[in-house]
Amino acid sequence: MFNHMMDAIGALCAIVLVWCLVRPYLRKTRKTDQSDPIAIEDYLQKITLITGFSVYDTFHKSAEDWHVSADRIDKDFAIYLSSQSIPYYVKDFVRKSQRHIDELYRGKGSNFIDKRLVIFFFFLTLFFWGGAVFLSLYVIPHILPEEFRAMFFYGPP
Repeated sequence: MFNHMMDAIGALCAIVLVWCLVRPYLRKTRKTDQSDPIAIEDYLQKITLITGFSVYDTFHKSAEDWHVSADRIDKDFAIYLSSQSIPYYVKDFVRKSQRHIDELYRGKGSNFIDKRLVIFFFFLTLFFWGGAVFLSLYVIPHILPEEFRAMFFYGPP
């Protein structure tokens, strides 16, 4: 009975391992020939984080190229706050400076160590090491023929 339970746990671990390896492949989005639309709100947030200026200041900065009046900027900002509707001059500003915003945003913080990546590989190593120990102590001895198990003692003490 114990042998069957260990074999079942080993099979379950193998299924979980296969699922963990296949899941990222299934989550990938297929690339189309059209580029993804720019998320303007995300870029407005990136600009505020990089420069330290508010979104209101970004509205003023983006209106400089279009020569928009200050009253119009205030009205557009009020509309943005109420309905998240972004005016054309801010969209144009973000579209033109998207590459520079991304470069500056990526440069912010540590380039040497990405903490999430380190944590991921730490748990992945624990998962594989633990799986290898589990397989070598509990599953493989029950798969071996009886004459091999009689010659050597495999398994936990």
